[in-house]
Amino acid sequence: MMKAQLNRIALRVSDADKAVADLNALLGVTFYGPYDDEHMGLRVALPKSGGIEVMAPMHDHDAIGAYQRLQTEGEGISGIALRVDDFEEAKAAFAARGLKPAVEFNHGKFREMIFPPQPATHGLEIAVNEFPDANGAAIQVALDMGVDWTDVCDWDAQ
Repeated sequence: MMKAQLNRIALRVSDADKAVADLNALLGVTFYGPYDDEHMGLRVALPKSGGIEVMAPMHDHDAIGAYQRLQTEGEGISGIALRVDDFEEAKAAFAARGLKPAVEFNHGKFREMIFPPQPATHGLEIAVNEFPDANGAAIQVALDMGVDWTDVCDWDAQ
C-alpha cells in the first residue's frame, strides 16, 4: 500500500511577490523565492515554514493550467502536495485507478508528478513528490532556480 504524507498546500495567485509578502505579514510564514520556473511557466515560492506554496502563472499557457483556473476560479487553493517514499509505486497506484499525471519532472533528486482536478480526485489537484530531505522540495527547486546555497540555508555556518 502506498504511503503518503501531506507536504504542502499550493495556493494559486495572480501576483506571487505580493502573496508572499501578504502571507508573511498575516501568518508569519516564510518562503524560498519567488522564483521564475520557465519550464512550468510559473512564478513559484516554496515554504521555509508554514507549509504553503505560492504559484502565479507567468503567461496564459503554463504547464498546469493555473492561468485558466485563475480566470475561472480566481485565487485560492489549487491543490496539495504529498510526499511519498516510492515514486514509481505511487505512480502505479494512481494508474491502477485510471489516473495519469498531466506533468512529470525532476529537480535534482526531487521528483514530482501532478494530477489535475477531476472527479476521481474530488476536484483536487494532487502533486506527488519524492525527495530525500525533510524540506527537499523547496531547497532543490531553489537551487535549480539559481539561488546561492547561503541564501536558502537557515542555519549559521559552523
